[in-house]
Parts: sequence; structure tokens; C-alpha cells
Amino acid sequence: MFLEQNIKGICERHGLDYVDFLDELDVDHPNDLSIYDLEAIAEEYEVDLSALLFKHTFPSRELKKRLESIQLLILDVDGVMTDGGLYFSDEGDHIKKFDAKDGMAIAQLTKGGFQVGIISSGFSETAVKRRADMLGIQHCSVNKESKLTRLRNICASLDIDLNQVAMIGDDINDLEIFEVCGFSACPADAVPTVKNKVDLVLSANGGRGAIREFVDEYLLEERLK
Repeated sequence: MFLEQNIKGICERHGLDYVDFLDELDVDHPNDLSIYDLEAIAEEYEVDLSALLFKHTFPSRELKKRLESIQLLILDVDGVMTDGGLYFSDEGDHIKKFDAKDGMAIAQLTKGGFQVGIISSGFSETAVKRRADMLGIQHCSVNKESKLTRLRNICASLDIDLNQVAMIGDDINDLEIFEVCGFSACPADAVPTVKNKVDLVLSANGGRGAIREFVDEYLLEERLK
């Protein structure tokens, strides 16, 4: 259980004294918090309750060191860049809805020369590539081939190792990359199997700010030091 680490992370992020935080709740250790206290903390600081208890919701020093070595951010599309919904026009065209705030965060990375890639198993290649071009995303692969094989090809072209890659994914077809990449994250509404595997469960949902959260609070925070 990662409750103590996450409570310390909340205090650090919000400028709170850890001991005073516990004193106000009349406990000596986070493990003494009642379920009512935990639910209130999760609501107040906008974090998933299960993530507060069981995941590295706030990266430890070890995880932060791993983030410092990241050279490439890989994104899934459906459920990460979008909300996972399938939209169709009257003519039967498949339409994707992307989040503008996520886009701003991605553009900040690519404008600074940071490498960003899309690896998707979806079937709407044209819309995804158009979005990638708009944001300056350097690598875009939309097909049914193994995601890990495609990632290895990108890494070879950049002469980087898999442990220098971070990925945000949301479903079981991302697990093969999570097994080998340097850092893994998922939106708050990812499937349970993924949430139990990744290094970081984000507080925002896919297509609703999850990418922005990761870039602003983890990647850009490291780059702007």
C-alpha cells in the first residue's frame, strides 16, 4: 500500500507540513486514517481513492529519477488522447474528439524538441495523423502491428533505449510496452488491469486532461528545473 507516500506527496505539492496534516486529522500515521478521512482527502485533492491507497499516485524519488532520463513520450489514442467514445457522422464517418488542453501540453513538449509519439491500434489513421501534424508530434503509427515492435523501431531511429521511454496507455494492448518502458502512466478511467500495472495513475480521465496533467506536473516540472 502506498498511502503514506501519497499523503506526503499531497503535502509536498500543496505546501503543507506533513506532521501538521496528520495532527489536524488526529492520527499519528496515515494508516490510522478512517475510510471517511480517506474519502474526504481523495475528494479534496481530486485523486482516485484506490490510487491513493494502492498506486504511486505521487512519484517517489526513485520514480522521479526515472522521469529525468525520459527522452520519448508515447501516447495511445482511444482512451488517452480521446475519451474512448466512438462518434459517427450521418455519412458514417468515424470522428474523434481530442482535448484542447492536452494538445497545448503536447505542443509545449514538441516545440521544445522533446520527442513525442503516437502508437495506436485504431482504424482512423487520417484523423490521428492530422492531429499529430497539428501538434508537431514526430512519430505516428496507426495500424494493427505489435505496439512493442513499433516502439522498438522508433527507439532504434532515435538511438535510445526502452528505459528512456514513458507511455500513457489505458487498455490491455498497452501492457506489452508497460512491461519494458522506463515509466508508465494511465488515465483515472483506465481498465483495472492497467491501473494495477502502471507506475502512476493520473487523476484526470482519458481525453479530459490526463495528458496535460502528466506533462505539466511530471515532464515539464523536470524540464524546467
